[in-house]
Amino acid sequence: MASGGGGGGAAGGFVTRAFESMLKETSNNKKLTSLNTAIQTYLDNAKDFSQQSSAKKENRAPSSDEVDSSSHETHGASEIDKDSSTSSSATNNTEHKETAVSSGETITTALANAGHTLGEAEAEIVLNPIRLAFETKNMKIIELALDCLHKLIAYDHLEGDPGLEAGKNGMLFTDILNMVCSSVDNSSPDSTTLQVLKVLLTAVASAKFRVHGEPLLGVIRVCYNIALNSKSMINQATSKAMLTQMLNIVFKRMETELTHTSSCSIAQEGSIPEIGSKPAVEKAPSSENEEMTSRDSPLSKDASIASVDELQNLVGGADIKGLEAVLEKAVHLEDGEKVSRGIDLDSLSIGERDALLLFRTLCKMGMKEDTDEVTSKTRILSLELLQALLEGVSHAFTKNFNFIDSVKGFLSYVLLRASVSQSPAIFQYATGIFSVLLLRFRESLKGEICVFFPVIVLRSLDGSDLNPKSSILRMLEKICKESQMLVDLYVNYDCDLQAPNLFERMVTTLSKIAQGTQHIDPSSASASQTGLIKTSSLQCLVNVLKSLVDWEKSQRESKERKSEHSSEEVSAGEPSNVTGREDTPNNFEKLKAHKSTIEAAVSEFNRHAVKGIEYLISSRIVEDKPASVAEFLKRTPNLNKAMIGDYLGQHEDFPLAVMHAYVDSMNFSGLKFDAAIREFLKGFRLPGEAQKIDRIMEKFAERYCADNPDIFKNADTAYVLAYAVIMLNTDAHNPMVWPKMSKDDFVRINALNDAEESAPKDLLEEIYDSIVKEEIKMKDDPVSLSKAGKQKPEEEGGALVSILNLALPRRNSPSDSKNESETIIEQTRDMIRKQKGQRGVFYVAQEVELVRPMVEALGWPLLATLSVNMEEGDSKPRISVCMDGFKAGIRITHVLGMDTMRYAYLTSLIRYNFLHVPKDMRTKNVEALRTLLDLCDSDTAALQDSWIAIVECISRLEYITSSPSMTAIVNQGANQISRDSIIQSLKELAAKPAERVFVNSVKLPSESVVEFFTALCNTSAQELRQLPPRVFSLQKLVEISYYNMARIRMVWARIWSVLSCHFITAGSHPDEKVAMYAIDSLRQLAMKYLERAELANFTFQNDILKPFVVLMRNGRSESLRSLIVDCIVQMIKSKVASIKSGWKSVFMIFTAAADDELEPIVESAFENVEQGYCCSLHPPPPLSLTLSL
Repeated sequence: MASGGGGGGAAGGFVTRAFESMLKETSNNKKLTSLNTAIQTYLDNAKDFSQQSSAKKENRAPSSDEVDSSSHETHGASEIDKDSSTSSSATNNTEHKETAVSSGETITTALANAGHTLGEAEAEIVLNPIRLAFETKNMKIIELALDCLHKLIAYDHLEGDPGLEAGKNGMLFTDILNMVCSSVDNSSPDSTTLQVLKVLLTAVASAKFRVHGEPLLGVIRVCYNIALNSKSMINQATSKAMLTQMLNIVFKRMETELTHTSSCSIAQEGSIPEIGSKPAVEKAPSSENEEMTSRDSPLSKDASIASVDELQNLVGGADIKGLEAVLEKAVHLEDGEKVSRGIDLDSLSIGERDALLLFRTLCKMGMKEDTDEVTSKTRILSLELLQALLEGVSHAFTKNFNFIDSVKGFLSYVLLRASVSQSPAIFQYATGIFSVLLLRFRESLKGEICVFFPVIVLRSLDGSDLNPKSSILRMLEKICKESQMLVDLYVNYDCDLQAPNLFERMVTTLSKIAQGTQHIDPSSASASQTGLIKTSSLQCLVNVLKSLVDWEKSQRESKERKSEHSSEEVSAGEPSNVTGREDTPNNFEKLKAHKSTIEAAVSEFNRHAVKGIEYLISSRIVEDKPASVAEFLKRTPNLNKAMIGDYLGQHEDFPLAVMHAYVDSMNFSGLKFDAAIREFLKGFRLPGEAQKIDRIMEKFAERYCADNPDIFKNADTAYVLAYAVIMLNTDAHNPMVWPKMSKDDFVRINALNDAEESAPKDLLEEIYDSIVKEEIKMKDDPVSLSKAGKQKPEEEGGALVSILNLALPRRNSPSDSKNESETIIEQTRDMIRKQKGQRGVFYVAQEVELVRPMVEALGWPLLATLSVNMEEGDSKPRISVCMDGFKAGIRITHVLGMDTMRYAYLTSLIRYNFLHVPKDMRTKNVEALRTLLDLCDSDTAALQDSWIAIVECISRLEYITSSPSMTAIVNQGANQISRDSIIQSLKELAAKPAERVFVNSVKLPSESVVEFFTALCNTSAQELRQLPPRVFSLQKLVEISYYNMARIRMVWARIWSVLSCHFITAGSHPDEKVAMYAIDSLRQLAMKYLERAELANFTFQNDILKPFVVLMRNGRSESLRSLIVDCIVQMIKSKVASIKSGWKSVFMIFTAAADDELEPIVESAFENVEQGYCCSLHPPPPLSLTLSL
């Protein structure tokens, strides 16, 4: 750094230069005398020190120790009052000058070296002119002051904690920062704006100039204003970039502090169990008594996010405002309100407090209503920064449960508000934030994801609006590639009895969209948009399946590596600590199976109560006891409340006993009569028949009197009153009933013959007022409300239906919506008061066996979707995705041994190649054939029992490409554009891809290769029956026989048992040319096999030559029989030394030839017998010896 003119060292010259430039600007302005005085004070101080330094320079240069000593001497000087420099009195100026002079050596020495920090008094002297410069409102002077301040902070000359009450230089630096923030507005020059941004970023990033609390918020606020309101695009972009940097700096600083302090134990206490851990429930930290301001903690003392179970059981049919009200009550936004939630701020580090403050502020800015353009831009910027922050934090931060518990209320609320916004940009950020939560924070936000997945994802997918649907599909395309997330989603929700089936519901909904069965408003969607949405949905499903394939492969390989490592340790004599977890995936499969059984039972009960109870008992979900059934009816969510009431009111012995057990399980002690009947009727809806109501009310009266013996003299009084209350409730709150029952009427109804036995009049009047004021309502009944809202009830988990009904309102009027929202708010207040702050354990899936039930849930819907899309249009992108789906489906079902599903995928793929109807072939059919041949090359073992269909396809392919008539048929069906490309593609596939199928037969396992030969023989038989007959497959039989000749004798024996029968059939073909071709092919195989040496007492050579015997005996053609004799003679001459057991068949052939009716064949047989005998006694010499002779 260049030294400054007039004094100061290399690093300190910038101060002198800046102040001198300010003097030039203020020299002619009498209004700025205070600034001139402050600057002159500093310059005189620096000049005096320079002269002193020159005088001492000849003697010695000051050592660093002396400089440090001088610094310590002045470090404890009292801080100068901020306004002292502005006083015009001579006395104050003199005192200030004396203080400055005494500190001059320290100031100049510190500024001369970067990293040397000014003391409090010295910092006041240096910053006083800068502070006064900001007050001038002169842009040139302000820019000089900004540049000087930036360098002071950047060179670490200023150390303090603005924003901390007891922090070093807190008040001074806070004042300076406030002036920096207030020095820029919408009319400021771009150069000034950039200088302000530079100073603020440097201040936040400085390790010594540590900005906290309100000053930190002030910095963020200024950057927001510039990013939103600046007319310069450069300034806007710079401000956004700096905001991102500031947030990252604050959170990384917090993470660093956590690493080096004991507070890191928070993350350890919230460690995530692997699968196999005991499914316990983690308790969230309890709230402390200490209170703080709302800027430090986001959640109120008496309010918190309602539990997942409670939120899921909100009434169906209510709109999204209900859930919004829940969170709004849990998140108090009023500034200055005292709140406390789940975290002791005294235990937090300063960095954690700053991070908490910024996170809360971002969320609050993202919650603003879209009242104008500026508000919308503010909200979008906040959501953008929030998403970037969540994406950028470290992995350790995602496990900081204590911190996340403190912000989840704000995070949930801002996410909810964004997810229901009509702005596409805001909704896009909602999907982005939620995807980050799924991918990075699912372990710490298990309950929130359980609620928001249906609200954000499933609600949008089920809706008719294409904009949010497209955004969700883009998000799902990304997250469905994350295999671990998908498996965790299934294990933690679909296998949890109390959670919705998120994975299954997502798959089902995506399948409906991709198939086009979901209703889409034709007026709001073009054909191209609908096509894109279908393709995107299909891509999501295929991504899920491909992810499961990759996850299964990686987990299996990891398991094998661990097994090998364990084996090595055991072989080395080390004790093995590997414990099996085989039962773990079975446990989750059992949980899922139990959950599916419960859902089926609930669905059956909601259709027919008696049959549902019978199903429960037969499935052993409940015992065949009234008390067990009553407990199920009382505790199980999503049961139809009307069906419960109807069942409880039946007169048969078992339902009646269940009703008695149901009522006896309740405790009405200490409850007023109206409160007791309200509590009683929360769990079911009274049936419509008077006799059923009578039985229920009679039992209720008995139970109430037993729990409260001093209120009524006998149960008759309570029974009459209960019946009267039901009548009053209907009368008072049914608008169709008129005139209304008066209070006197109600008292008169309850009057008995014996006045002493009647209920007291005061009690009756109190009950009347209570019922008229507030209707008796049962607990939320999602099933009933979904039917009332004309929604088709889904056979899903009750929690999911509740959430979806909450997100998808079905209302008749705005007043209904208002009433529903008010009901939700009131119920949610009760829920919040009962919240216990529990967080369920999150399981990280690792066992490969868990993939199987997921594939079962995904496979069939995906296959149906692939079939629909293959039958509809020729969209190349969609067809390409379909082919990926077929490949992945066949591969994973083969690995998991799911033969039924694998066969279904294979047969569907084979059917869509359309080789059996060439006239209808299109590009998509060619791609299906290409995929099939690729599978034959890459996943040969997965084809198993499908070889017959595959070989038939290859046979048809060869026929189409080699026959001009068939090519003409293809051209007739194809359109002009695709005609040439289809024929060319088919010819390409008939070459190398088809040939590889036969070459790869050597890779097949023993069972599969026999199936392959059998399939090819059957196909060849079909070809030979054609007119004219074809020998393509017969030729391929010879080729693959050559390829597989090296297989073990046991396998080859099975293969030959198939081949011999087929060659006999082919050799007997009516077409002599075909028969001769088959016999010659048989000769080639026999010659090849005779090259293998045969040991004594084996008979396989005889088996190889037996087809010739059969053909010789049954042959009708002279030329064929003559050919057979010639073939045998050729084999004797060339392989006589190798023939062992084959001689038996040879002589049987000659014997048959000797009995032939044709003399030439008989003569040939005798001649060849003699030659064979001679050759057997005197085999021909080796070829090399013959040539030498």
